[in-house]
Amino acid sequence: MSPADLCIGIVACKNTCEVATLDASGTPEHVGFPVSQLGRAALRVFLAGQSRPLRLAVSGDAAMGLAFAVGPAERCNIYIVARGVADHPVALARYASRAL
Repeated sequence: MSPADLCIGIVACKNTCEVATLDASGTPEHVGFPVSQLGRAALRVFLAGQSRPLRLAVSGDAAMGLAFAVGPAERCNIYIVARGVADHPVALARYASRAL
């Protein structure tokens, strides 16, 4: 991970969308978005407003749909991750920070 990258972990299920961000400081921050078209639009705006490269790891029942809904974005790598590998937003953000 480059110090300029922002790593984001998302657990996307049918009724919840838990988000954690992790920057070079290593301190995770939690953000929430509703599971709706408005929530996906807000997440797209949040991602588009970042001026640095993004690494996005998504897991959960609705991971594939959410990944297609918010991406592709310029300077954004998206990883679909099996729940057995990481199933918490912070663990997913850490996974994104280690992904090649």
